[in-house]
Amino acid sequence: MHRRLSQCACWLLLVVWMVISFAPTAEARSVFTARRTFGVLFLGGSALMAKKALDFKRDADDIYKFYKLANSAEEAGTLFDKASDRDTKSQMSIGLSAIFLVSGLRLLLDSGIDDNIPKIDRRIKLDVTSDLQKQSVGFALKKRF
Repeated sequence: MHRRLSQCACWLLLVVWMVISFAPTAEARSVFTARRTFGVLFLGGSALMAKKALDFKRDADDIYKFYKLANSAEEAGTLFDKASDRDTKSQMSIGLSAIFLVSGLRLLLDSGIDDNIPKIDRRIKLDVTSDLQKQSVGFALKKRF
């Protein structure tokens, strides 16, 4: 089990290294863009959820062994419910792990798109006018669309 986990970690590191090395070289820009940061976070979440799925599956198998050796119907029922609960959690964790993996890889592979986002002027201009003879102050908010 430990050997398989270390192999998965090595493959994951290899894939991340390949994605980063094949990315186009940047002139003087930061390596940490929003897409790359969230991509790495999603890959880490995927690895974490995969580990939790393996743990839940192992727990379910252990509880199921005790279920087979149960002496009473009540004990067997509670053990079966626990094993079924752990199996469900394992399947849900695998699903989330796959979703995080696909999302993280997509964000890492499309990380060069951040450079082409057009800049939009989001400023609001405030004009303040006054008239001493009328003893008034006027405010105007201006926004370009």
